[in-house]
Amino acid sequence: MKPRILVLGHYPLDVLDRAPKVRTYRMIEALAKKALVTVVTGTRSERGASLRQAGGLLEHIDAIYLESGSSTATFADLWFLHQAHLRQIPLGIFVRDAYQMFPDLYPANGAKGRILSGLYKMTLRFYAAWATALFVPTAGLGAVVPGKRHILLPPAGYWAPRVTRRGGVPRIVYVGAGGPHDGIELLLDAYAALVRTMPQVELWLVMRPKDRPKDRAMPAGAVLLEASGTRLQSLMQQASIAVIPRADTAYNRLALPVKLMDYLSQGLPVVVTAGSEAARVVAEAEVGLVVGHHPEALAAGLLRILSDENLRDAMSQRAYAFILSQNLWDHRADTVLKTLCPDGPL
Repeated sequence: MKPRILVLGHYPLDVLDRAPKVRTYRMIEALAKKALVTVVTGTRSERGASLRQAGGLLEHIDAIYLESGSSTATFADLWFLHQAHLRQIPLGIFVRDAYQMFPDLYPANGAKGRILSGLYKMTLRFYAAWATALFVPTAGLGAVVPGKRHILLPPAGYWAPRVTRRGGVPRIVYVGAGGPHDGIELLLDAYAALVRTMPQVELWLVMRPKDRPKDRAMPAGAVLLEASGTRLQSLMQQASIAVIPRADTAYNRLALPVKLMDYLSQGLPVVVTAGSEAARVVAEAEVGLVVGHHPEALAAGLLRILSDENLRDAMSQRAYAFILSQNLWDHRADTVLKTLCPDGPL
């Protein structure tokens, strides 16, 4: 008999326009292939009513898996998790990030910010006390999160049709935000240097309007786009390479973005700045280049792959192989089920 899993999420899934939403959706989709899944997810106000109704399910499930948010849990969230703990129901909680542990990089603004930061740290302590296991995307994040049992559950990819990228307009795709540590200024400076050597190259910046740079004009050839779901996958299929230009910070060194696995799922070689978990994956899997944190190094890395079709093809084939080997969302679902339902079938 398939295990009965209750999946909780802290984000609404009506539009998959952010990495935590994508991750939650992919995990639900993968778990549903091997378990009987009930889902409770949504905004903070939506979850309250749903969790009160779900209390009656606790006698009829085998385990709970939570994709938590990056802010404090609500009282309803904590009440429900505590009820599960009292009933000794196996509980796995995925902790996606811990910005609050890095106040120098992400300062808590004002009294409200300090209170919210403190409440999130308290939330993590509750998670650690009640969970059978805390799932973390990287070992580095596990080192700063409380708890005695941390299990790696990095982001994963999906099967996608193979695309041959030869000829046509060379295109670089960036998916993400434009915050102070995301590296957009570095990317734009590198692009300005690159077009002097390769004037036909295009830069596609896929960003939500509120995340776009406000104080810098876009250079010619740089296109701002908004996309998610199948539209985003289509854009990546039309790109030549992808880029992750993050700043070298204590937090970025331990973070592994979901978009890296999305890039690799589409067979995109990736140019990434050094020092991060993303750089480690790219280097070990030989699916791109790791470069320094200055525009000339990033431009040189982009140029090297864009100007060598054979190199690009080889990296692309390794990217597909990397995802299909042990880095599909199905593999991550297996990890959750083996942890929470070790005696159940897979």
